[in-house]
Amino acid sequence: MTLPVDQSPSSDVVGRYIGSQGPLPNTVADFWQMVWEQQVHLLLMLTAESEGRRVKCHRYWPSCGEKSVCHRHLTVSCTGEEQTSSATVRNFQLTNAAVSYRDIL
Repeated sequence: MTLPVDQSPSSDVVGRYIGSQGPLPNTVADFWQMVWEQQVHLLLMLTAESEGRRVKCHRYWPSCGEKSVCHRHLTVSCTGEEQTSSATVRNFQLTNAAVSYRDIL
């Protein structure tokens, strides 16, 4: 699916996105594999991890300051975190043991 980034007639820049629900505990490795394969550079989570006592989304990322998390040949590291009044912005580094790494916001 594609969306135009700039609505001006001369713009040929297009932004791509993948719509997905948060992964289940047993599909986290598949989620990160999709992020790698589709060359995703931005993840946007629109739900809270929990509401009251109910878990709304499995935590599929490591906390900053914690060890990196390995999923098959991919390693996810949190490289930064910033809290605002309405959101939390986290930076991750996704490393493919067979190839290289990619920064993700």
